[in-house]
Amino acid sequence: MLYKSLFFLTLSSFFNQAYELRNIECVKWLPGTNEVLPAGVELAPEFELMNRVRCYCEIVKQKEAECISRQIPKNICLARTKRWVEQNLKLPSVNISINGNLSPIPRREYMISVEP
Repeated sequence: MLYKSLFFLTLSSFFNQAYELRNIECVKWLPGTNEVLPAGVELAPEFELMNRVRCYCEIVKQKEAECISRQIPKNICLARTKRWVEQNLKLPSVNISINGNLSPIPRREYMISVEP
């Protein structure tokens, strides 16, 4: 799996150079405004996540549409978007330590009865 990921990363960077595609960069906005965050100022984690989602909606999807409209193969454009999402929106995997052993977080499903 690791070799497959490295292969696709190398292949995608080759196509990025061939089609002159740059990595997608986003500015950080002040929450609730269109003003850019001053240098050296950090956002709280919840505002950081909101900023990344806004970037995805306003910039990443627009760059993807521009990429496709330039007649670049669609799979290359979608791969660039997917790479951005994996780098910026992927949730970290968290393990719980019980008695010194790491174990995955248990998945719980609940049944809810709704009566009219």
